Amino acid sequence: MNRTNLKKFGGVLLLSSLSAGVLAGGGGDDFTKPFGASTRTSLMLPAADTASLSTFDFLQKYTKKGSALSSDNLKVSGVTRFLTIYRSMSEFYPDMINSEKNFSFTDYPLANVGTNSNGGYPMLELNLQSKLPNNFDFNVGYSIAHSFTGNVTEGVSQNLSVRQNLNFKASHRAGMLRSTVYAGEILWTNLSRFTMGQPEYRDNYFERLPWDWYRNSFTRYQEYYSLSNNIGQEALGNSPVQGFIAELEYLPLQINFKGIFGRTNRSVALSKATKDFPSYTHGYRLEKILFERVIRGKVGLNFYQKNAMEDFTGGNIDRNTIGSLDFQVKVVNKVNVSGEFGLSRVENQYFKDNLNDDGRGLGGVLKLEFDRRSVLWPFSVEYFYIDKNMASLDGGIINSNNQIRDGGYATEYVYDNMLFANVSAEANQIANNRSGVNLRLEATLNKLKVQFGYSIGQELENFSDTITMQHRVNSFSRSRFRPWFQAGGPYGRIKSFWLRTFETVTIGNEFYDPRAIGAERGNLGFNTIELFLKYKLPLGKVHELVFLNFSSLNSVKEGFNAFGNIDKNTFTTLLYEDFTVAFRLTKKVSLVGNYAIEHFRGSTRTQLSPDIAAEFDAEGRATNSEDRIIYQIGQMYALGVDYDVNKTTSLHLRTKYMTHEDTHFVKDKFSGFETNLELKIFF
Repeated sequence: MNRTNLKKFGGVLLLSSLSAGVLAGGGGDDFTKPFGASTRTSLMLPAADTASLSTFDFLQKYTKKGSALSSDNLKVSGVTRFLTIYRSMSEFYPDMINSEKNFSFTDYPLANVGTNSNGGYPMLELNLQSKLPNNFDFNVGYSIAHSFTGNVTEGVSQNLSVRQNLNFKASHRAGMLRSTVYAGEILWTNLSRFTMGQPEYRDNYFERLPWDWYRNSFTRYQEYYSLSNNIGQEALGNSPVQGFIAELEYLPLQINFKGIFGRTNRSVALSKATKDFPSYTHGYRLEKILFERVIRGKVGLNFYQKNAMEDFTGGNIDRNTIGSLDFQVKVVNKVNVSGEFGLSRVENQYFKDNLNDDGRGLGGVLKLEFDRRSVLWPFSVEYFYIDKNMASLDGGIINSNNQIRDGGYATEYVYDNMLFANVSAEANQIANNRSGVNLRLEATLNKLKVQFGYSIGQELENFSDTITMQHRVNSFSRSRFRPWFQAGGPYGRIKSFWLRTFETVTIGNEFYDPRAIGAERGNLGFNTIELFLKYKLPLGKVHELVFLNFSSLNSVKEGFNAFGNIDKNTFTTLLYEDFTVAFRLTKKVSLVGNYAIEHFRGSTRTQLSPDIAAEFDAEGRATNSEDRIIYQIGQMYALGVDYDVNKTTSLHLRTKYMTHEDTHFVKDKFSGFETNLELKIFF
């Protein structure tokens, strides 16, 4: 069984980094494969019962002999897990939803029913699958999770809750025609990068491990070393749907049609009950596989539409529509050419009232990839141009348009976790209201593997005086301080959702505001440089070391930003360093350590600290603005132990010390320890 199938469990997968809300491109649908190391293919019954109960004859005497469901064909698989997280903070943000000393028995705090489906993994998942005739099969999945989020100072806890995660799948083949239907929630699927397929984010290799479902403990580090692509979270590149998915394949012509109807977490506001909110999403994809001597690949036509209302009571339409053509072909088996081009339309009250904008948009992406058969060091080049109105919050384009909101136009900004105005993105990500180029290069020097990423982008239209940057150090722990709120922290700048933490910084201050002097700022330029170094050192037959070092530099400045150079026009800069070492002590025990540091710096052109008084010279000019800029340093020191009890049972212990401090914004600081323990059993 391949790694992709191991990551999917009977379609019973919970919403994870939606992140970024938040997950571009990537994998197809496979709701029938159990995850984990389980290879059981039949339901185990007591020995005394097996002789008398060889089949499950639900219709008993009304069925013909041999037509009932055989226990030999019934597959049972799943996972159960116990998780506890303890956090003890010596300094902390005052608006955290839990106390400075906190026990939690779930991955993510569940603030209300709206956030229940937007983060966290279940404590139990069960999948039953059976094949009836050779041309028909079905499977059923179920999961359960709790929300015990009490704290040690107030003694408050919540109750066990069953997630509505029941789903079904049926498949039938008649001659050369194969049809498949999925129904329920949560169904992970995709259409294309523009329409349905979440953005791809890079995870910290230490923090993510307790929530990794598959593979032996040390195998994951070996894959981090050997694989070129970012491994990412489960359901990477797919969007979650509550509803129905239908697929129809005509095998001789290699044509596939997919239809989707239901609700996604982006068409319903977090604070509203889904049963009352008038919203739904539907999408379609017609795909043709190409088999030629010179060109091999696929081409697809896509249609996506989110239908909703601007607010809970209804009345005004809030609709996003995208039509696109995407393709992926390999030329002479050496060069891969892929891309997508589309048109879009945004309809809500804002665009109706704004006579200068009809809500229409366009976008295009074109990518060339050269593999090892064509060049010594594989590399890729991608160009993109994305209009501000090209936006699907279920898709792989990061949204910078503040008029397109998560859950409807009436959603308040503080609850819109899909708005990333002028985001300083990771390499190889794409965002609307921007054009740019993404470069990627790989090299292998003996046992040293090198991955280099470089992105440059230019703002197309100046309509937002904010910049959004990502906090990578302690990102998951920070996102649990006040999840889903987009104006957290002591200065109201922190954005949080599942696994991710961002910060929104305002351009301009009381001494520098280009609008105040009658001159608008120029369009922003974005620059990202990333370097990933990987090295493996075998130490005998069992022992082995894996070193992972990731570095990145992000900068945002006025005008074209080609090389990340820092000058007076630079608004923000961010330097991130993450070093992980993993050691296989025995076949069952592995150790892991991590150190990460992040330095974020604003400028005199961004907001200044209110905690330090301004000083002026004799002519009334501010003289200490440099001493009031944003100047943050965050760090993480972490250790962990993984123990594989057997092929289906593992134990994971993680502990870390985290710090964060802004020298000038003196209230922006926290420090403390966080420890988590997880027992995971596959069956």
